Order: sequence, then C-alpha cells, then structure tokens
Amino acid sequence: MTAAAAAGVPVTFAKGVLDDVRDLTAISLEDDREYSAEAEALKQRIAELLVECKGNPFLGELMGPGLHPELVHCRRVRFDIPSYSGKPRFRLIYRNEPTDGAPAECHWLTVAPRAGLRAHRKARQRLRSD
Repeated sequence: MTAAAAAGVPVTFAKGVLDDVRDLTAISLEDDREYSAEAEALKQRIAELLVECKGNPFLGELMGPGLHPELVHCRRVRFDIPSYSGKPRFRLIYRNEPTDGAPAECHWLTVAPRAGLRAHRKARQRLRSD
C-alpha cells in the first residue's frame, strides 16, 4: 500500500459547508446544559464522519436518480447523535470526484437537517455553483 492510499482521500468542502456545521452546533449563553451536550455530541459525530469519509469515500449510500436527479452521483449519510433514538435528523451529502473510478477527493456539499429536505436543497444549490 502506498503512503497516499494509507492517508485516505482528501475531503474538501463546498462554500458554506463550514457555516452549516457552525450553525448546527452553535451554543449560546441562554442554552441549557442538555442542549449544549447535544451540540457537542453533534460536533463529535460530524468530526467522525470526516475521518470515516477520508478512509472510505464510498461510506454514504448512492442517491441515484430518484426525486433529486441533479444529485444522481452524490452520496448521503443519514446520521444523528448516539443518544438520539428516532429517525436520524441530519444528512451529509457529498460527491466523490471524479464520479467514475477511484475518487481523488470527497467533496462535501452540505451537512444539514433532514426536515423539509433542507439538506437536499442546499446540496443542489451548491452543486450548481461549484
């Protein structure tokens, strides 16, 4: 195995992804301790996804043509914090580039809530502007 293969695939971010993460994990002085703990757990989970994507760019499920044909070559990871027992509330949507063959990079388009298809809308918008 080469050193490059051992290091994994670089993860890059579309403009706005880091803002997504900051918005999802923001803690204000008025927030209670439980909310603060959840925000910290969410930060940790997003950091874990970063490491997982770097090691395995095929981690997410291929979205396919479905309801969002613009995202046909994108992958999604449904995720939440470990203490949450319901349906995962968040989505990571990314695209391996190039889309055929061995990826040279894992390009994150959004990390956003599932509700109202917000993650899908942001990913479509960022894919167009990239």
